Amino acid sequence: MGRGLRLSGLDPVFFVSHLLFLGFSYCIYLAPHIAPTTFPYFGFIPIIYPILVLANLGIIILLFWRRAPYAILFLILSIGLYFPLTRTYQYFGKTVSTESDFKLITLNGQYLRKPGFVEFFNQEKADVVMLQEVYWRNEKFENLKDSAFADYYHEKHSIIQIFSKYPIIEFKRIFSDGDGNTGLAAYADLDLGDDTIRLINVYLEPMFIDKKLVKESVNDMQTAEENSKVLKNKLTKGFLMHERQIKNLIPYISGSKHPVILAGDLNAVPNSYEYQQILYWLKDPYHEVGKSSGTSFHDFKYPLRLDYIFSSDEFLPVKCEVRRNVKISDHYPVVGYFKLP
Repeated sequence: MGRGLRLSGLDPVFFVSHLLFLGFSYCIYLAPHIAPTTFPYFGFIPIIYPILVLANLGIIILLFWRRAPYAILFLILSIGLYFPLTRTYQYFGKTVSTESDFKLITLNGQYLRKPGFVEFFNQEKADVVMLQEVYWRNEKFENLKDSAFADYYHEKHSIIQIFSKYPIIEFKRIFSDGDGNTGLAAYADLDLGDDTIRLINVYLEPMFIDKKLVKESVNDMQTAEENSKVLKNKLTKGFLMHERQIKNLIPYISGSKHPVILAGDLNAVPNSYEYQQILYWLKDPYHEVGKSSGTSFHDFKYPLRLDYIFSSDEFLPVKCEVRRNVKISDHYPVVGYFKLP
């Protein structure tokens, strides 16, 4: 090494520790390919990844103050950590000049607890709306259905709903709640006139993480260890449930005779196993044409992208955005604009 990189005192320990931390951070490239049944703890890496990147950046800034040559070296070694972030923070998506002719909105409606749904959907006039956590046997839903969606075709599967301006010629449940699970999925084939497309509405198993539990872990160090075990068990159980649900879901994508759009609340972050399994078959339009933050769940005040629109190659993504100014739920609406096949 040159004089500027000569190690002395505790520098070798710090240098090796930072290398190990950097190596752990790069496991983000491995985590999406490791099934939870093989090693469930890889599922934690995509969740804490923004923290890992920020911590690494903080160390590099400190290094510039202490040893600039080290800082430059680690800055170069850290370049690869940027690319997984673009699946949640895509500000440089391509601009598509083609006009869209199909608009889809997906939203976890949090059981319609907040006002504003009728006004929002009346204004948007989407071709298709897919809702999760919206139950149909209550007055709020009937009001929404009879007003904003009065002219739409409708199919339901418990707490997931599909509204379409195009006729639904086939509807089928993919998996249902029960036997210890809460996740749901269903597909609807739409008749566009000259073509047929398949919509898949997905609500993967929720993790049942109580916001109070997270706050207690942060504010009270005495309960942090106990609560962290509870969080770990809940997340691990959710990862394993997701793997089973994804395996049930994939045949309805791979075996479809029609172009597919899959949307919904995956209760999983980008670069996760669940995300990657879908990405083997469909593309993520946000990653292609997004130009803003993709975080869609805001209740924990932690950056989580849980809501998605995926599409097969036959669809041309024109724009995909998260409406972060629309706070009618603990999730933001995700809106996709496409050119139909």
